[in-house]
Amino acid sequence: MSEKEPNQSQSAGSQEELLDFSPQQDEAKAEAIAQEKSPLEEAKVLFENGEYERCRAKLSEIWLKAPYDRAVIELFAELLSEIGEGESSKRFSKLVEKLKEPLPPYKHHQELFEVGYALVDMRQFQLATMILSEIHQELPEDPLVNYELGFSLMCLKDFARAVGHFEKFKDKRDDFDVILNLCVCYTLLRNEAAAAEALAMLRPLAESEEEKLEVEHRQIVLKRLAKLSKKKTLNDRDWFFILYGSILLRPGKTLTAGKAEIKDVAASLAILKGLLSGISVEEEGVEFYSLRSKPMATVFGEMFGLPSDSYRGPDRPDRCLLLMSWTTDILGPHQVFIQNGENRGLFALAISPSEPLPVVPDIISYVSEDLYMPWEGKEQNARELEQFSKRLFEKLVALESDPDILKETQESIDYYLDKLELLVFNNHIKFPSRPEYTAELPRQ
Repeated sequence: MSEKEPNQSQSAGSQEELLDFSPQQDEAKAEAIAQEKSPLEEAKVLFENGEYERCRAKLSEIWLKAPYDRAVIELFAELLSEIGEGESSKRFSKLVEKLKEPLPPYKHHQELFEVGYALVDMRQFQLATMILSEIHQELPEDPLVNYELGFSLMCLKDFARAVGHFEKFKDKRDDFDVILNLCVCYTLLRNEAAAAEALAMLRPLAESEEEKLEVEHRQIVLKRLAKLSKKKTLNDRDWFFILYGSILLRPGKTLTAGKAEIKDVAASLAILKGLLSGISVEEEGVEFYSLRSKPMATVFGEMFGLPSDSYRGPDRPDRCLLLMSWTTDILGPHQVFIQNGENRGLFALAISPSEPLPVVPDIISYVSEDLYMPWEGKEQNARELEQFSKRLFEKLVALESDPDILKETQESIDYYLDKLELLVFNNHIKFPSRPEYTAELPRQ
């Protein structure tokens, strides 16, 4: 037998394996098929296991593919009821009942609108846009449908489409909120003429003190935008300046998975130190808001030879800079930070590009969806925390003479020197209050 001829016994064995129709194999195959669940069944399992956020995400994924999937909407209603959103749950249940009728599903205008409105209220803007778009095809001139759809698109940062819907609402009635949203969208689209026209319409509509302050804020925003009108492409640093009068230290720099390394914190502090010196601001003390930011504040104080201490209230006789890690740290007592006092500036290592906040810090280092500090989880161990502070100090000293950090520092100084009068930082007379952080940064 030549080497190229197969061994007959091996060949027979292989054929037996290929043609094996034994009951055991059929049962295994059936069991594997039975274990495969549909996406809706997966969502039901998550719901039954109490994994409500994962269940919501799975339902959203399914629903976006089929606006009138009754089973999905029904399970969503159950989920909302379970997590205490009773009113929204009732709206969803009403739509479920209507979808059982023989009428085409898109004809249930009121029920669809109420579900769309509930989704906007829950900040589920993709789903809200889907549902409201369905109604809009039926009622293209309805002012409320146009407003809610425009607002959803605006929150999804689709400003160009949003203005079309806001304009339709504006044609039906004068309303402060819709004209304000038009002004915001045109600003973010860099259409200065249309934004200025919307602002002119907004002024006579402002009645409350809050509305009048908003008009003043929009006027300043347009003034900042005009200052950068010759720049072809705007980055995050530009938009933080335009929208909030805030300083962004490291535009374009990212934190991998939101995790800040020692070098990331040290680089930020080195640039911050250089910037303060470059714009002639002298601090007399350093504060930290929580233990998450204590090592950062302690080291920064050491570099300046300044005392550092925990935040002890809004009134302070000497000038200080309060350092925090993550901007959500101030959510509880944020009211005291809205006032832009003469003696306290706010610095945050990172801020989310998508989560609105009642107040925006004066100086920010990174734009990041999350933040995990190098010493996270070590707050209860004083010795380990001390070691992190020591490493941070050493890295900061080393980076002060680093060519790349010196270049970033000089770029920051050069950028902000001719914009000082429009910054919130160190400008409490012109800006007695810090603005709200609306997270409206255009997609880069």
